[in-house]
Amino acid sequence: MMQFSHDGRRKFIRWLARILMLAPLVAGASARLKPSPAVTVGPFYPPQPMGLQLFGAKALNPLPEGSDLTIGPSEKHCEGEKISLSGRVLNTAGQALSGVRVEIWQVDACGHYVVETATDKDPSFAGYGAVSTDAVGRYGFTTIRPKGYARYAGLIKRAAHILLRVSGAGLSPLATEVWFAGDPGNGRDSFVSRIADPQLRVRMLVRLAAVEGAHPAGTFDVVLPDV
Repeated sequence: MMQFSHDGRRKFIRWLARILMLAPLVAGASARLKPSPAVTVGPFYPPQPMGLQLFGAKALNPLPEGSDLTIGPSEKHCEGEKISLSGRVLNTAGQALSGVRVEIWQVDACGHYVVETATDKDPSFAGYGAVSTDAVGRYGFTTIRPKGYARYAGLIKRAAHILLRVSGAGLSPLATEVWFAGDPGNGRDSFVSRIADPQLRVRMLVRLAAVEGAHPAGTFDVVLPDV
């Protein structure tokens, strides 16, 4: 058995204490965030809708830019409950990514995408927005709380959601979805059910909070996969 002098024992104890104190930091440094679940942009992506023949969708031209979806070409305010959605774009190391493009699109208060030709579509809802993240990786939009909807004669039923796409130089574009905590459609949504990881499911749920003098607000961070 190894023997230590009194002074040697004190030095050994100090050395061991330093190792034990550093261990959590080393473990934390090696931990990485899981990327946000990826989805396809779907048939109603405003720059390039894929549902042209089946749904009569038409690409937006010119494509609107900016953070406020609640004012469309008519320059009137749209129908629906206004909300604010903001967050950060991160890599798996947790580092903020600045200057990347963030796009969102969703249905209006009547359940129609802006590229659809439904007669009851809200002309005052832009339906699409795009911004660049700031120096600390943040983005922000003003939009409305969407409703769930059904397509393909009810074969696909979607919970309320907002589609989001992130792209930029040196990045692999990622499309994902924002869902809402407490929405009754979450349990039967086929897209939600595909995410087996319970922690990732929780990350995809936005929890809207009341803000005095402003719209209800929610936070949604996007984690991009490593290139």
